[in-house]
Amino acid sequence: VAGTYGAVLSGGELMFTNADVTLYLYQKSGKNVSYLRKPIEAVYWEDVRQSTFLKTGQRDAVSVLLVIPLESLTEPIAFSQGKDLVVKGIIEDEIDSSSQEMLSRSLTAMKEKYHYLTVTTVDERLYGSESVQHYELSCK
Repeated sequence: VAGTYGAVLSGGELMFTNADVTLYLYQKSGKNVSYLRKPIEAVYWEDVRQSTFLKTGQRDAVSVLLVIPLESLTEPIAFSQGKDLVVKGIIEDEIDSSSQEMLSRSLTAMKEKYHYLTVTTVDERLYGSESVQHYELSCK
């Protein structure tokens, strides 16, 4: 069963969840680059629309605020800002990093199929009662 959404109430504090996600954590060892797939249930996902009016016309930017409660994880995560990827929903696809060409093809296919976002900033809020500790991610 996919994640249970709602509000976690503990110590008078609320933590809302409304989605599941699949993170692809960037890893580099020497010249080798790979992505570790990490499905996470019960997170908060909020689409944020921003419009900029330029002389050439309106430009919309879509970004996402992603809040991952520490309770939704088996262990803390070490993020790589600007390199980690996220997809809304739990997916089974792996990113093939057997060669640079396969990595490029795999990322292109993932982008077309799932419209993944890149984690641009990470704010670790790992303080307070355990039930409200979380990561706040901005994704584009």
